[in-house]
Amino acid sequence: MIRHLATRRLPALILGAALLTVPVAAIASTAPGAGVTAPAPDVVYGMPHVEAVLSDALSRVVTVGRLQMELDSRAVELRAPQGAGGLAVENLYYSPVQGRFAAEIVVTGSQIRLPVSGRAFGVVQIPVLSRRVIPGDVIGPGDIDWQDVRADQTTSDTAASDAQLIGMTPKRGVSTNQPVRLRDLQSPRVIDKGAMVTITLSTPSMTLTTQGKALQDGGKGEVIRVVNTQSNRIVEATVAGPNVVAVAKPGIIAQ
Repeated sequence: MIRHLATRRLPALILGAALLTVPVAAIASTAPGAGVTAPAPDVVYGMPHVEAVLSDALSRVVTVGRLQMELDSRAVELRAPQGAGGLAVENLYYSPVQGRFAAEIVVTGSQIRLPVSGRAFGVVQIPVLSRRVIPGDVIGPGDIDWQDVRADQTTSDTAASDAQLIGMTPKRGVSTNQPVRLRDLQSPRVIDKGAMVTITLSTPSMTLTTQGKALQDGGKGEVIRVVNTQSNRIVEATVAGPNVVAVAKPGIIAQ
């Protein structure tokens, strides 16, 4: 009887030993759901990615100054499956007058798109007066500061370099920390209206002089009206220095 029981247990023991030698991976492959992998996480594009592609696109239409951009909403996010393309800008509209833009951010190779809008404009740096300078005072390097302004708020009459300010004086009061109009500046006055002046004419072969009277105030380099006191003829002459003006035509200085 004991012999029969031992004989029956032998196959079971052999089977158990065989199962112990089967790799765990092989057993797992027979489990329900084997072979199903978790989906790859989405690729998330946030504000920095959107700003980068928008800046590149807007820099082609905002060509003056340094681009400054403001989105109407900061809650910007696109999610795309793994393997999708990068971001691109489509249907870009920009109004230079209003400084407004609208566009669509798309994930290339997919149907994912997000409308965005905001403001964009160029920024330039211009010289401004750091202190109040009254007419007659000469603007020096220490009177100048630099300020960022929107490019569309400047004109060809706006001072763009410190060289356009240094050595000049205001014709009237100029506000501090504001764009300076060139028309509001003049060279320091070196000739007063009514002052006696020397009228000169210089050529490669000669220099002629005569006396005259200034009919206008004038700064160096400015053109003013003077009267030749000997011929009583009124002419236009360029201020060359204190109480000295220069004319270009020989007939002007003839007595």
